[in-house]
Amino acid sequence: MAGFFLYVSNTTLKKDGHLCFHEIQTAPGTPLPDQKINCSVLGRYVIYYNDRLPNITYPSYYSQSAFNELCEVEVYGCNRTFGDNCSNHCPFNCLYGQCHLLTGQCYSCVPGYQGQDCNQECENGKYGFNCENNCGHCQQNTQCHNVNGSCLQCCFPGYIGPSCNLSPDTAFNLSNIYQNIQIDDTATARGNEKTADDDNDVDIDEKIHNENPYGDVYQNEKTIPYVDVGNLGNDIIEKSKSENDGFKKEYATLLYGERYPCNVAKRTENIPRNRFKTTFPYDHSRVVLVSANTDYINANYIDGLNREKQYIAAQGPKPNTVSDFWCMVWQGDVNQIIMLTNLKEGRKLKCAQNWPDQNATMTCENVVLTAMEERHYAYYVVRKIKMTHKKLKISKTITQCQYTAWPDHGTPYPLSLLLFLCHVTRDFSFQGHGKGKGRTGTYIAIDVLYEAGKIDKKINIAEYVNKMRQNRMIMVQTYEQYRTIFLTLHEMFKAPAVALNATGFLKKTADKKGAVTWKRVPVRPHYKDLDYKMTSQVQGARSTIRPLDKYIIYLTSNVTKRGNYINAIAVPSFTKENAFIITHCQAPENAVDFLRLITDYDCELVVSMEPLQEVESITQWLPTSTNPKIVSPFTLHLQQDQASVIGNLKIDIAHIVKGNETWSVNITEPSSRLTVDSHQTVSQILALVSFSQNIKTNNPIIVVSRDGAALCGVFCAVYNLIQQLTMVDVFSVVRLLQTRRPELCLTLEEYEIIHSALRSFIQSHIGENVYYNH
Repeated sequence: MAGFFLYVSNTTLKKDGHLCFHEIQTAPGTPLPDQKINCSVLGRYVIYYNDRLPNITYPSYYSQSAFNELCEVEVYGCNRTFGDNCSNHCPFNCLYGQCHLLTGQCYSCVPGYQGQDCNQECENGKYGFNCENNCGHCQQNTQCHNVNGSCLQCCFPGYIGPSCNLSPDTAFNLSNIYQNIQIDDTATARGNEKTADDDNDVDIDEKIHNENPYGDVYQNEKTIPYVDVGNLGNDIIEKSKSENDGFKKEYATLLYGERYPCNVAKRTENIPRNRFKTTFPYDHSRVVLVSANTDYINANYIDGLNREKQYIAAQGPKPNTVSDFWCMVWQGDVNQIIMLTNLKEGRKLKCAQNWPDQNATMTCENVVLTAMEERHYAYYVVRKIKMTHKKLKISKTITQCQYTAWPDHGTPYPLSLLLFLCHVTRDFSFQGHGKGKGRTGTYIAIDVLYEAGKIDKKINIAEYVNKMRQNRMIMVQTYEQYRTIFLTLHEMFKAPAVALNATGFLKKTADKKGAVTWKRVPVRPHYKDLDYKMTSQVQGARSTIRPLDKYIIYLTSNVTKRGNYINAIAVPSFTKENAFIITHCQAPENAVDFLRLITDYDCELVVSMEPLQEVESITQWLPTSTNPKIVSPFTLHLQQDQASVIGNLKIDIAHIVKGNETWSVNITEPSSRLTVDSHQTVSQILALVSFSQNIKTNNPIIVVSRDGAALCGVFCAVYNLIQQLTMVDVFSVVRLLQTRRPELCLTLEEYEIIHSALRSFIQSHIGENVYYNH
């Protein structure tokens, strides 16, 4: 490890980080085996790096290759504290609550504050992040709000707007563009006195508009044209250039800020009912409760393109507003609730649980809620709730669909959001949970514009976002969310998801032509070399089928002279996000890494798409009943060998270093080679799937083939489709697999095998209750 570098970075790239240490050895025997390095910087990643570059002369005692074997890495720091034993709290207004480990000085301040301790409000006509922005024309030149720039009293005569920077004569001049760099309170990060459980907090859950370098450039002329749905892909390519510069500029043209009165929301008695300090419902479009203790709830009606009050956008209920929420549901005759957040994300509480647990009831004022059904899927949960009015003695069923895969501080993958949208049936209204503006606006825009685009063949995303913002502030909260609308609609228009029940699938594929219909549209994802950076750094990674960095699986155990890389990816099933691990047959010298993969992820089942005896690299480590095998540090013993339609081996893997700690794994294999033209392939695939589904495990199933792709996608697709026979959509299932590895289900022949296997399964189970298997 002589000559190593140590970086601390906020990304996974060392070039973006701070160089903490570079060990330049001047004598043999260094560095020390127990190395301690002090580096007081703020970052997310500690990067240890070493190399042996060509054409460079190293000291004679340097090894020929840079080999790192780290027994243990310990990183010490203070979270929102500093000093000896982290005993002192960082100043309250440090950005993200972080300060220098030793001195306690803030690295940066939250918007509106300045100074080493961030205890000085912006002054002298300045506001916002680093106090860089100029106040508008406030009356008598008074100081504006130190955080968001709004004038605290009135505007100087001749100016209007929250920040008093617009003149009436030019505010509506269609030829002019006005820029207001306004940083909202929602961008404020709190200090360490606040906890994750505090209500009425500032909104720091997403990257707000102030991260857009173009600020808020709003204009009244509709300068953004409609886009033909068939040209969305080209539009996305153009807007994505120069790090999404087109999206950032276009998002900055949208109307922003508090544009209409919110007087009711700001009344003293209603402040505790708001989750955040700056997210208020407009008076003119707010939902007015008529049968609760109050008429106020933080929710607005949102218009569709051709229908008023088509949706309700609401904040996630707080403990003190759960009853009000259900009063609104009953009053609005709502049949469906869409929830776009988890109850807790990171350290932040996003929403109070407002539904009963399974097999339980919950009383909210005049209504009793009874949990009827709850089904969990890879990216969402669907609940059926019976709602009974105690006084009226009337009951109705509510469907709650909760999307659980929206990443904290990020945006969802468009295809997974598309599949959620397709599952959601469209009823009267919509309830958005969370803040009820960012994610909610994104979802509503996709829902509305998809229906409009199917009819008109063109859409205007910016225009509809502005329309939503006339009823609720900051609908679609970041340019990333704005971009997600484009990406998801593009996926929906280029290849609409069409789900059939089992009977409908049989009818549609009754003849050979229908069974193998392949949608010849450019839906297979295309990735760049930048998406495969990890593989490019690994010597000897010769496979042309590479793991995407986003979905790669790393080995976690330590084995002498072995790294943590393996060409393997995580793949979802219908009900679990990382149900499968797909990899290729390892070369004999890498067999230990395959065994580490099994034990690191507690895998109880390996599905081989090849007969084991035909793969030489496997037979070299596979034990027999009379011949255990040693692959240091593992010893392998065969416990069971069964063969029928398919084969199944049960092997014990003992870890020598860990006192022969043993892990048992089933390895199932086809009885003959699977080829696309063999009539036995379909029955073999179904047998492998059936065997796998009968293994009761919560751990990933490893699927392996020679190249890590051939027939692996077929197995996963058939497995997933059998889980969802009420909604058969082969094309969408394959598309989702290809987002993880584009080489899966690559040929028309593999696509045909999936159809044939599913038809065979359904036909063999006619009359049985197999249409909703979870």
